[in-house]
Amino acid sequence: MRHGSLFSGIGGFDLAAEWMGWENVFHCEWMEFPRKVLDYHFPNADSHIDICKTDFKKYANTIDVLTGGFPCQPFSSSGQKKGADDERYLWGEMLRAIQEIKPTFVIAENVFGIVNIDG
Repeated sequence: MRHGSLFSGIGGFDLAAEWMGWENVFHCEWMEFPRKVLDYHFPNADSHIDICKTDFKKYANTIDVLTGGFPCQPFSSSGQKKGADDERYLWGEMLRAIQEIKPTFVIAENVFGIVNIDG
């Protein structure tokens, strides 16, 4: 199985994929320290910084499992629940990546508020 991760953090999904014997093809993380952790533990994976500026078409139809924990603040009960009006709203970028990559499976992690933000 071939795995790609978005909003990768320090690589929780990537580590699980490795434990399962999957190939980590790429990760995408904008924060510097987590990116250093990812690059250290997964040196053979492509490393992308900004989901908004990354063209994922080169991975089209080559990724079995795409994972991502996109920012939860726009949907969180502890936040202001601004949804798409929140500057941290990046679901649209994850959706774009999914459409470009066309993975077999998508695992998206987020808070409960994402399914009921509009009541």
